[in-house]
Amino acid sequence: MASKPLVHRWCRLRAPLALFVSVLFAPLAGANLLEMADLMAHPEVYDRKTVVVIGLVKDVQLVIDQKGEPTFKFLLADSDGTLKVTSRIQVQNGDQVIVEGTFTRRRQGGRLTVYNEVNAFTIRPLNQLNSDLVG
Repeated sequence: MASKPLVHRWCRLRAPLALFVSVLFAPLAGANLLEMADLMAHPEVYDRKTVVVIGLVKDVQLVIDQKGEPTFKFLLADSDGTLKVTSRIQVQNGDQVIVEGTFTRRRQGGRLTVYNEVNAFTIRPLNQLNSDLVG
């Protein structure tokens, strides 16, 4: 009885190996890259969930929080809309960035109500796009 060719054995192992590699290298937060238009059209779907969005940084403001630590508030804009972002990571006006954070559809801060905001825990320059984030 002849043994099966090496190529046949490789084909049988390829599918389980691909599954293992995809699970091993999946994004840690489990969020996929979102279109800003989709996020703005359906904020209730993403409320209190981790999101990843890309855009242009505008209107950066440095704010000192209640603990005396610097916080950056800015707008993230693309051709479809604008989103408020809060972060401890410093950014500059005009930066093209990838923001990963928790989206909040509505947040009450005293008498002020804030709509459609991301509390960013990761901000990377657009040129550092991780292919795992692309759906």
